[in-house]
Amino acid sequence: MVKKRIAVGRLFHESHGYALPTPAENITVVRGDKLIEGAKGNGTTLGGIVDALLERHDVELLAISDSMIAPSGLIEHGFYLEQRRFWEDQVKRLEPDALIIDLHGSMGTTALEDAEGDFLAHIRTIVGESVVIGVGLDLHANITPAMLTAADICIACKQNPHDDYYDTGTRVVELVFEVLAGRLHPVYTLAKARMLTPGKLETHLGPLKEMHARARTLEQSTSAIVDISLYNAYRFADFTDMGQAAVLLSDGRYSQAEGIVLEFAQEFWDRREEFKDDLLTVDEALNAVAERPDRLPRVLADLGDRTLAGAPGDSTLILQAALSHARPLKGAMTVHDSETVAQAHSAGIGARLGMRLGGKMTPLYEPFEVEGVVRVINHDDVKLFGPNFARESAGMGDTALVEIDNRFQVIVTSKPGFIVDPNIFESHGVRVSDQDFVVMKSQFHFNRNFEGLATSLYLATPGLAYYVPGAFEKNRARVWPDTDVSDDPIIAPQVLHR
Repeated sequence: MVKKRIAVGRLFHESHGYALPTPAENITVVRGDKLIEGAKGNGTTLGGIVDALLERHDVELLAISDSMIAPSGLIEHGFYLEQRRFWEDQVKRLEPDALIIDLHGSMGTTALEDAEGDFLAHIRTIVGESVVIGVGLDLHANITPAMLTAADICIACKQNPHDDYYDTGTRVVELVFEVLAGRLHPVYTLAKARMLTPGKLETHLGPLKEMHARARTLEQSTSAIVDISLYNAYRFADFTDMGQAAVLLSDGRYSQAEGIVLEFAQEFWDRREEFKDDLLTVDEALNAVAERPDRLPRVLADLGDRTLAGAPGDSTLILQAALSHARPLKGAMTVHDSETVAQAHSAGIGARLGMRLGGKMTPLYEPFEVEGVVRVINHDDVKLFGPNFARESAGMGDTALVEIDNRFQVIVTSKPGFIVDPNIFESHGVRVSDQDFVVMKSQFHFNRNFEGLATSLYLATPGLAYYVPGAFEKNRARVWPDTDVSDDPIIAPQVLHR
């Protein structure tokens, strides 16, 4: 049997266009056998890709490169070009039959708005027309025609929280082999509504619940429809022609595809006022923590400082409010502050530390003058328990646990990190069950990971990750509610194929 040579890799980043750029030294790159070993069984799209390929007997699996980068500012363009050159060299050397890649879909560099479109188009010029390219995306991608015309398979996960990253990876593998076998002839039809969603982005809630249910029904209605991906544009970017998108993948041209994606785009627009979250102030959330009749800890989602949306993670606002709350609460949280990490490591375990904690990267914040005791010094990588992002690195760099006022456990990190998982605390000796509350720098992704351990509250905190219409200037994008687009709210359907 002649085995298919399948190359795999990941270049995953959600790039916040209004935060400080992400320096190359903050990015981990894994290559070779370590890529495959690290991906096995983990709860990501790359994990699904690798496991699905390892189950096949007709595959020679080839590793290229893996960069799983926590959401943050735009990628330094020089780093991106270095990665693109490496991928180019490896593809030329390996000569694969197919290339399957885990991308986010909202990566930008300091010089490019659509890095994935550029990346895929460049790879396509290198491999030519005969090599199949498959891509799994996050549903918060700013999907572009450049991505869809360069890749043979380009589909998004369907759930938020992203419980189905892994399944997306296995589905991409399945479809790539359909193309290799000549059974699938991909054609994409794309339409967009010129709008951003102020909130309500969980797919188990309306309006998205109903929209995704209709998409799944349509997929089952005819073999011509292979996939319908609905994209909620990443709000902290500034893309040309950005907006809420519907993409239908069909086997060859499908006469009804344009009408279907147009209906989805119109529904996004018609229901735009329904995309609003019910949020609490910090004081309201802390009062709810003090009452909590079920006695389970509360997980407080710090929406303004979400590292999972690209903010630096350097807020201390919840800590400050909890210190002055009328009830003596206990809590645990993270603060991104590499200077304080270095200070704690230098002082050593047991040292009493005077800190200017946090507030060094986000313009809205100030460092918090406070004292604490160093309890843990950590150089080791922390893995996430999951199921969301299971076995993935938390990406926090060196850390230190500092106890403040004998009741607040603060993990100070040297990188923003994927702050979505109980093991962030447990790995530092902090039991979630012993706390009144823990703070997550995420809005959705932590929920599955804390099932049975805690209950969630969403907080409207100020910061770079709390969307306020007009607060994030758009120079390329023309979208509601930042701009009045009522005269031209829909980007007409486009049919795209190679």
